[in-house]
Amino acid sequence: MFLQLLGALRRPLLNLPSFAAANPIIPASRSILINRALLVPQTLSLPSLCDALGQRRFASRGTEYQPSQRKRKRKHGFLSRKKTSTGRKILARRLLKGRRFLSH
Repeated sequence: MFLQLLGALRRPLLNLPSFAAANPIIPASRSILINRALLVPQTLSLPSLCDALGQRRFASRGTEYQPSQRKRKRKHGFLSRKKTSTGRKILARRLLKGRRFLSH
């Protein structure tokens, strides 16, 4: 079943030479592959497309979040909530709901 699904994803969902001739924006000389709202010429292979988009095969993941107490308190802390009118509304809503912690 997985192989059938994979094969369906590789096949073009819509091959549009006739639509391209009617639409002046899309060039009629190339066959256009529409796959999940991404217009890709069929001559462009998937690995070269990934390279063009800046994606690599073995990129490291999970290094985005580097926690800092100082940044967290400055952005989401009680004093930063009290400074702005929307922050005070947030604190009031949490107080009415009965939250144990109003903010960081």
